[in-house]
Amino acid sequence: MPHTIVVRFSEVTLKGRNRPLFERQMVRNVSRHLDAHGEFRLQRDSARLVVELNQPPHTAVEILRGLPGVANLSVAELVPREPEPLTEAVLAHAAARLEAVPPLEARSLPFRVEVSRKDKRYPLTSMELAARLGAALMERFEGLRVDLERPEFTVWVEIWERGAALYAEKIPGPGGLAVGSSGTVLCLLSGGIDSPVAAYLMMTRGAPVVFLNFHSFPFIGERSKEKVHELVRFLARYQPESRLCFAPFAKAQEAIRDRCPEGLRTVLYRRMMNRVANRLAGRVGALALVTGESLGQVASQTLENIRAIEDTAELPVLQPLIGMSKPEIIAVARRIGTYEISIQPFPDCCTLFQPRKPETRAKIERLARAESALPIEELVEECLAGIETSEYGPLYFPAEW
Repeated sequence: MPHTIVVRFSEVTLKGRNRPLFERQMVRNVSRHLDAHGEFRLQRDSARLVVELNQPPHTAVEILRGLPGVANLSVAELVPREPEPLTEAVLAHAAARLEAVPPLEARSLPFRVEVSRKDKRYPLTSMELAARLGAALMERFEGLRVDLERPEFTVWVEIWERGAALYAEKIPGPGGLAVGSSGTVLCLLSGGIDSPVAAYLMMTRGAPVVFLNFHSFPFIGERSKEKVHELVRFLARYQPESRLCFAPFAKAQEAIRDRCPEGLRTVLYRRMMNRVANRLAGRVGALALVTGESLGQVASQTLENIRAIEDTAELPVLQPLIGMSKPEIIAVARRIGTYEISIQPFPDCCTLFQPRKPETRAKIERLARAESALPIEELVEECLAGIETSEYGPLYFPAEW
């Protein structure tokens, strides 16, 4: 196969005897994501994966650089590892790259050779081989000068048992753990900026994410539903399987509007959502709930209200954004690609029947008294009975993003 990509795993070196489990999960994920994009062959080595392709590597690189668990990757050229043919291969590799550089006679070009010996039985040390290759490069290309700290041109060499790999760059990945390394979580996904970022961060910790959106049709239009579909289709590039559940929430909101104090509405909405999420989590095998709270960002996210909302959650509630500012969250949303979808001007259910003066320090006792006027079990069952489910897999990954 003519094209090779070296994928380096993140964090697995911190693992002990269970390290192979994390590596095998990474291999499974890579295979699932590449499966629809042509023929390939995988070879797992310690803390890395070699992907060999029959087609140009651009699409595979775009897919792999987004997968949680990937530290970085390189498009590599496989060459003999014996010193003389390796030196000739490095010179040819450098000549091809230097064609895009202005003539070296007019200036000097700082460079370095970075050697990593994966096979420690190789007769030369990494430093000895780097010095030998660097000297050959300076002899062939007069404008090169060694600068180990701030090179503009780096030749990377890895020595393997079966040969050597040459490459020009290490393309960063998201790091973290491969999705599937941790337990499943259920993310309460709105159409806003925060919750998609929270879901993504949980994926980078190895947790498969199931998405739950509460939809208030007919008060909220179908376009807001399409926006959530679009978000999950986009997030599906980061995990092998994605499930989106829509729960009808209009009747619960009407009951809260008609029977409960106005200032408590937002907190009561979220307590009801947790009750529905508790039951759905058992059906989908989720071990925790995930939300996009950032402490103090809005009225429902004071510490008192967060505590009051979590009072109805039977499972742990994970809040990966809790200490992040809005600019920090937006920066992550831009980086992962969800920001432009999230800012589309279609409201979610939490904007429905908003109180004029929301309570910022709700007391659990007062909330319980308000909820005594609600047919809670009936409302929860109606939400669960009306759930619509959509499944997304890595086939939704576009070639360009």
